[in-house]
Amino acid sequence: MCQVIGDAIVSAEAVYELIGYVGSALIVISLAMSSIIRLRVVNLAGALVFSFYGVLIGSIPVIVTNVIISGLDIWYLRKELMTREALTVVPVDGDDAFLATFVDLHREDLDSFVTEGRGIADGDVHFVMLRDANVAGVFVGSRTDGGGLDVVVDYVAKPYRDLKSGSSLYGDDAKRFADLGIATIRVPVVD
Repeated sequence: MCQVIGDAIVSAEAVYELIGYVGSALIVISLAMSSIIRLRVVNLAGALVFSFYGVLIGSIPVIVTNVIISGLDIWYLRKELMTREALTVVPVDGDDAFLATFVDLHREDLDSFVTEGRGIADGDVHFVMLRDANVAGVFVGSRTDGGGLDVVVDYVAKPYRDLKSGSSLYGDDAKRFADLGIATIRVPVVD
């Protein structure tokens, strides 16, 4: 069966094949995502396109496999989005042994989240971010004149990089900075 599109004749098989390639591309792209939520969403889109492709070509194994993958993606997305964690931000001293241990354990990864030429010792405001009592990250800031704060370190460990820790630090309870007399927070831009 062929269809005329403009001056070109396109076969149904070519359209089906294109749909299959789109599904494949979405699945491959999903595997390159660092965010688990984005990975699941893009993978779900790819599996749904592939399920449709399976229907078009009449392939039961393709349909069944991708319907199962879609179900798993939905299951894990629901779990990820509906799970409520206890998010806590705890002020600590700059010389806190717990803070130093966390920094040492994550030194290699953490170094790329530190303002160039600065370190934990350069700050005078220190927070540890907890998720269900697990240390998720650290924040270090240095006070400036006029009630400002320069961010020295804003680091979240890889398993917790999904915006929840940042929302906990800066979001709903951002009053923590106002309580310290901080009116503005500045993130230095490194060229």
